[in-house]
Amino acid sequence: MDIQEKMTRRIQDDEGKNRRELLYELRLQRLENLRMREQLGRAPEDFEARRELQYLENIALFEEARRNADNLDDMMDSLLGVIRSIFQCDQAWLMYPCDPDDPHWHVPYRSTSAEHPIPMARDQLMPTTPDLAENSRLALKKQKPVPLGEESVVKDIPEAARKAAAKSALLIALYPKTGKPWLMGLHQCAVPRYWTDEEKQMFQDLSGRISDNLSATLFYRDLEQNQERLKHLSSKLFQAREDERKRIAEEIHDELAQPVLAVKMGVENALYLLDDDAPEALQRSLESATKLTQEVVTKMRSMQTSLYPPTLRDFGVITALCGFMADFANIYTTLSVYKDIAVQEEDIPEHLRVEVFRLAQEALYNAGKHSQADTVTVGLKRENSRLMLEIKDTGVGFDPATTIRYPARRLGLGLTSMMERTEMSGGTLEIDSNPGCGTTIRASWKLDSIPVE
Repeated sequence: MDIQEKMTRRIQDDEGKNRRELLYELRLQRLENLRMREQLGRAPEDFEARRELQYLENIALFEEARRNADNLDDMMDSLLGVIRSIFQCDQAWLMYPCDPDDPHWHVPYRSTSAEHPIPMARDQLMPTTPDLAENSRLALKKQKPVPLGEESVVKDIPEAARKAAAKSALLIALYPKTGKPWLMGLHQCAVPRYWTDEEKQMFQDLSGRISDNLSATLFYRDLEQNQERLKHLSSKLFQAREDERKRIAEEIHDELAQPVLAVKMGVENALYLLDDDAPEALQRSLESATKLTQEVVTKMRSMQTSLYPPTLRDFGVITALCGFMADFANIYTTLSVYKDIAVQEEDIPEHLRVEVFRLAQEALYNAGKHSQADTVTVGLKRENSRLMLEIKDTGVGFDPATTIRYPARRLGLGLTSMMERTEMSGGTLEIDSNPGCGTTIRASWKLDSIPVE
């Protein structure tokens, strides 16, 4: 059984290993086979075999550059460094866009020798001259690399390339899976260079790998930008919701609670003014109306507190949180509520106070409705320049991953909202729970890095 068959069987047998890693090893083994053939005097004579050997060697260099890169931008620069090393040229770069009708262009990715840097910043927009527009047209028209310079029969290099000290160039259009085409180029700066057919073919072969990696880079960059936009919109949504809650709470207090309270006082006054010989039915009716209006006032105050407690606005988050915990304990009488608050109001940034209150409120509601716990403890402290909020219960617990991913009950939706709220305010949320082991929810914010609107 030869080495290729062994590697193929290994792919089939080792299902747990990453497919990309195994394919990479297979390429390396194929490269080693070709090198052994050369050492044994059976080196491939034909162009296609040499091309395959060079391609495999270059792919091995590409994979190594990918592995060693810390981020996508560094990866693209590293891959261009491999290209520059393969062709022994002074500059390798990617220009965007390869569009003769676009008024500007820039070179976000590049690899250059120390002697011949590209004299423009990565994000610096340059005007599209007629010469550069013609280069883009040539690259888009031809499916093969376009050589430029004194040794070329196509055309001389453009003025922008001369400013980068280039004497010869080799260009090819790239077509990533998103956005406009790009232009990849090589510059030879020290002396003019004639690009051989073999070099052009190799450049074309490698351009596909660069295009694939560029597609991945652009995809993840778009994904990151979309996530940032979504994060910003979510933050605005949370703020709009808080503003609306505050508005409704104020309207309940001003437009509903006060008139109902006046009605209650009027009924009580009428009851007080009744004569001793007033009909008993009238007295019972007034007493019933008094009780009903009191219940309405109590309900509206509860709604107002739930929407936006006045104490949060007037006295701060600690007072509001303590008041809510007292009301919560009166509602869930089978649950003992404890507090462990070790901070002062001034220790909590003003723009974070609503977030702390809402997270504690939602966590307590979840504990009261779902945990079946005997006790729940709310802790708030400052530790190592971080503000820490912890809600811990002794209930039945749950599987956080399953509950958040498949929120069949409101619990899952509440946890998702809590995670989003914490992240939008610059913090992190941890949920520690297992079935039968209770639940601990921890939210923390680094105080010197909390975003301020």
